[in-house]
Amino acid sequence: MEKDNIIDNNDIDVCDDEITEEGAPSLSKLEIRRRNRSVRVSKAIFRTIDVLFAAPQNACPYVTKDNMGSIENIKDVVYDAEVPSVCKLDVYRIKTNEPQPAVILIHGGGFAAGQKKYRRGQSQYFALNGFTVFCVDYGLAPAYSFPSPLIHLVKAANYAHNNAQLFNIDKDRIFVAGDSAGGYYAAMLAAFNGNDKFEKSFGIKLDFDIFGALLNCGLYDMQTVFNTKYLLDIDESVLLSLTGIVRSEFESFEYRDVCMPLDFITEKFPPSFVIYSDKDLFCKGQGNVLLEKLDGVGVYHESYAARHATSNHCFSLTWRGEDATAANELMMSFAKRLANDKIKL
Repeated sequence: MEKDNIIDNNDIDVCDDEITEEGAPSLSKLEIRRRNRSVRVSKAIFRTIDVLFAAPQNACPYVTKDNMGSIENIKDVVYDAEVPSVCKLDVYRIKTNEPQPAVILIHGGGFAAGQKKYRRGQSQYFALNGFTVFCVDYGLAPAYSFPSPLIHLVKAANYAHNNAQLFNIDKDRIFVAGDSAGGYYAAMLAAFNGNDKFEKSFGIKLDFDIFGALLNCGLYDMQTVFNTKYLLDIDESVLLSLTGIVRSEFESFEYRDVCMPLDFITEKFPPSFVIYSDKDLFCKGQGNVLLEKLDGVGVYHESYAARHATSNHCFSLTWRGEDATAANELMMSFAKRLANDKIKL
């Protein structure tokens, strides 16, 4: 049995990092305890989801005994030597003499959980379809809050771009892809295109323009979060995990004006494929506002909305059912057509 099917200490230990009095000197001990409990609950929920769905997520039906051996996997490549225990990525690819388009693949997990090992199936799927995949780990809450994880991911993307020859990729055709929290970060990376405010705010530059974005049930707009009632008030925990603050403090948050990708989507945002569900427990309404914005600025996009009530948050990751099959195949069709200049922009 593979390790992904077993709940071990790394999967259930949700108390490894906490907000401390030194880290939040203006808060009372009671409030610090409350916030730590909120992040622990969120971390536990998303880690449990990963563990429970590890087998179906990694059992990509397009990977068979006949083609599995053609996929090369390079594990735990350190992309930032300053944080080697956190900043690692796995590379998936088919050996070829021709430079391949690349995908920076970012896992979700409510900003507090998730690991690259849970996106093995998706990485293999991209590899079999002619993409070199960089499946990335990054800093998680509460040890890391915005913008640190975004900075990690910019460094990961720059690492892939700057090592294009080493990994035999086409550095002019680098996509970003992500689900849930990873969809948020993928959209933020895409929003670097034609935008110098991020560089000024975060002190880091993306060395290239993102070629295409593949966004799955992500968080894109804070106002939609504030206007929506979520199960178990998970929005409060997710906001705390993302930013390190609670809703009542958001107006005074240092990065309030630069933390939502929807605010920075312009005509230079890359062509995008958007997967979403109107029944989404965690990101309800986010796909709709994203598509509205893409329409408004004239960015080419295609999308798939779940047709069945049972298809909920990140439904495509489990591969099974009409919605998952359609979403994955349409997304891949979009990515391949875009990479091969078959879409007229």
